Amino acid sequence: MQTLNLSKEERVEQLNLRKNEVAQLCLTKSTLNGLTSRVALVLDYSGSMSSLYENGTVQSVVEKVLPIAMNFDDNGTMEMWIFENGFRRLEDISLENFYGYVENNIMKYRMGGTCFAPVMEDIFNRYIKEDPANLPNYVIFITDGENSDKAKTNDLIKKLSKYPIFFQFIGIGNCDFRYLSNLDKMEGRYVDNANFFAVRDVDTVSYDMLLNEYPSWLADEKVKQMIAEQGKGNESLNENAPKKRGLFGRLFKCFFT
Repeated sequence: MQTLNLSKEERVEQLNLRKNEVAQLCLTKSTLNGLTSRVALVLDYSGSMSSLYENGTVQSVVEKVLPIAMNFDDNGTMEMWIFENGFRRLEDISLENFYGYVENNIMKYRMGGTCFAPVMEDIFNRYIKEDPANLPNYVIFITDGENSDKAKTNDLIKKLSKYPIFFQFIGIGNCDFRYLSNLDKMEGRYVDNANFFAVRDVDTVSYDMLLNEYPSWLADEKVKQMIAEQGKGNESLNENAPKKRGLFGRLFKCFFT
């Protein structure tokens, strides 16, 4: 965690260098070149993650992925969630507040268990119901273990495959991540809306790994149509609801089984 020994000014310089690194990578991937995309970071806040918060690993993760948002995000910031059994939306991350973000904005809360579905539902609410826009949504989702709501998450990831939200799941630590490995290959989705990889050490994560599958998702004609259909509001995760004029419009109350 050498970056934690740097001053704020030195770390801003490092972020700008990483932004240039992301930009150079995008030049090699046609669907990423010139892309505008909302970017979110979702962090596991279960008890098993405590040492990673305390030793600065999570702050390093924030500073690793923020340059992606600096390149792609429509307002230059990164939306932020933490989750345990439930979830919290936090203040968006930017160059103005990244320094000490984890200590200032996260570590004051109590840790819990590990459920994926509640925070995924709220990501849908934020991007599709509350603030729909003709933009793709790229969500980096980091966890160190298995979730306790597998059936509900399975159902939800299938429903979310009909909306322009791509999940990049990252497993950190020694867990075998059997569930996320299976989710990555899950059948029955409208489009493949998730990728997964696992690392022992988050310092080994590269931008090529983070942006490996996102370009092919963006190039899918179904995804292009989803993006074009956004901005009309009144969306719901009720897959049985009738259609509006748009293919993915929903009118009925959102509910989850």
